[in-house]
Amino acid sequence: MVLLNNVTSTSPGKAILFGEHFVVYGYSSLIFAIDKRLGIKLEYENSDGNSTKIRVSSNLGFSAEISDSKITMTNNVQLFVDIVENLHKIINYLIGGTNGSIVNGNQNMNISIHSEIPIGGGLGSSSAFCVALTGAFYYSFYNNLNKKFICDKSIEVEKVINNNTSGVDCSICTYGGLGIYSRSHGFNRFRADMRDFPFLVIDTGIPHNTFEMVNKVKRIKENDGEFFSDLCKQYESIFSFSLKSLETKNLDSLGMLMDENHSILKKLSLSNPAIEKIIKVCRSGGTFGTKITGSGGGGCLLSLVDIKDQSLVNGLLKKLDELKLNYFFVNPDDDGVKIENKTTTSNSFKTI
Repeated sequence: MVLLNNVTSTSPGKAILFGEHFVVYGYSSLIFAIDKRLGIKLEYENSDGNSTKIRVSSNLGFSAEISDSKITMTNNVQLFVDIVENLHKIINYLIGGTNGSIVNGNQNMNISIHSEIPIGGGLGSSSAFCVALTGAFYYSFYNNLNKKFICDKSIEVEKVINNNTSGVDCSICTYGGLGIYSRSHGFNRFRADMRDFPFLVIDTGIPHNTFEMVNKVKRIKENDGEFFSDLCKQYESIFSFSLKSLETKNLDSLGMLMDENHSILKKLSLSNPAIEKIIKVCRSGGTFGTKITGSGGGGCLLSLVDIKDQSLVNGLLKKLDELKLNYFFVNPDDDGVKIENKTTTSNSFKTI
């Protein structure tokens, strides 16, 4: 078959607007793609015939080589090791290789990872990684971009590294835009114009463990079912009003609902003093509302900024700088996964 070489596929990250943790218990969540992307550049070259190699480079602070399933790292930080090990698992799954034979025994791969998305910050870096990598392989084999196939395959791929994934993150990373997800109804696009919604993402710099946060909520539910049920009812009301706020572009109402959602997450012990210090700064002026986005305990916060008074916004950013926090503005991304460049060559490979 004609193979496209030097393919770069990029996928947006995501932010959860409403519904962290409650989605686990059957409630709906609102999620949107953000215009921070993770890119995968895929190149093929002939091997020396003795072994196949995958060379990995990145802008994250590491590079690696995989040769017949043996991984050699330039930086053995566990986070980076996990990324490369997951990359190897995904490639084996996509290509169908066994015992370290990734392709037909005579092809090396050069894979470059470039991420604008903080790793482990609750902004969908893992799902964007799966979608971008699947997109690069699919385009190199089939010379087109079938988003339904890429979405379905990306969800399969993510289950290789996280068996409990719901599939919602891969869906929003593939298609872009804004969507509603629930376990009973799956993922559905929600039409609302968010193009001029001024969102600010603040990286707390605090590492967190999603599994631990999920288990923390589970224990609260088991130990005090009535308390948890009451919080669920509060969240249900917040979600319902949020749809109206989005449809009418009522930023004051949307921000208030974000604050209310955060208060519920705080009651679930998903915040901490460091997070609350940032929340207090954001609520002191310059924002409509601020909340945890993702599993909590650390990671990132999402703030809806009030740009009507630029002096308040400047004051907010100065305070965040004084706390030595990383932050960036994001816009909703409507494109989803896309191909940035490609070059034609000819070779025979197994297909995904």
